[in-house]
Amino acid sequence: MSVPNFDKRSEELELMDQVIESEKELYTNLKELEFINIFTGGRHTLPALKKLVAKAQKEVHIADIGYGAGDMLTLIHQRKNSFKHKITLYGIDLMPEAKKYIDHFHPELNKVVKFITSDYRDYFRSTDQLDIAVAGLFCHHLKDEEVVEFFQLIQQHCKIGAIINDLHRAPLAYYSIKYLTQWFSKSRFTKNDAPLSVLRSFTKQELIYLLEKAQIKKYKIEWKFAFRYVITIYCHE
Repeated sequence: MSVPNFDKRSEELELMDQVIESEKELYTNLKELEFINIFTGGRHTLPALKKLVAKAQKEVHIADIGYGAGDMLTLIHQRKNSFKHKITLYGIDLMPEAKKYIDHFHPELNKVVKFITSDYRDYFRSTDQLDIAVAGLFCHHLKDEEVVEFFQLIQQHCKIGAIINDLHRAPLAYYSIKYLTQWFSKSRFTKNDAPLSVLRSFTKQELIYLLEKAQIKKYKIEWKFAFRYVITIYCHE
C-alpha cells in the first residue's frame, strides 16, 4: 500500500468528476454524502452565512454552487427564519444527475429553490442579482488556477460575499474518513472519493496563497471541527 503524499494537493480525479456510467451508483453516493457532509462539518456554514446576510438591507439572494445532493440548501431553508432578512435560494450544478437526484429524493426543494443546470462560470456571468455564494466541498474539485478564478468571480459578481466550506488536508482527516467509509459505506464512489477529497483539499497557507493570488482583499479563514475550513469572502466593503 503506497503512502499518500500530504505535502501537495492530489491531481487525481474523483469518480464523481468523471463520466457517470450509472445514475443508481451515483445516487447511492449522494445519499451517503448528505449524511457525511451535514454531520462532519457542513453545518459550520450556517453561522458565517447568517453574519453575511445581516450585512444586507433587504432580501438576500443566495446561490449554492455545486449543490450536489442538496443538503446545504435543505439546511438553509429549514433555518430560514433564523436569518435577519428574507432569503431566496438558487442551486447551481453542472451535473444534470444532481437535479434528477433532487427531483427523486427531495422534490419539496423545487418549491423553494430555483435550480439551474449550468457551469458555475456561466452562471456568475449571467446573473445580476446574486448577493452571496456558498460552496460546500466544492473547491477541492478544482485545480489551483480554477480556484483562483472562482474567487475572482465571487469578487466580481457577488454583492455581499461568499462562504466556502472545505476540507483541511491532514493525515488524521484522511485515515479517519478512509477507514470509516471502508467499514460503513455501500458506495464504491464514497469509498474512493471521500479519502481522495482530503488529498485534493487544502492547507491554510495554500488557501491564503490562492485568495491573495485572486487579489481578494478582505477574507477570514476559520478552522472548524472535523477538519473543515470555513472561508468568508467580503465583497465591495
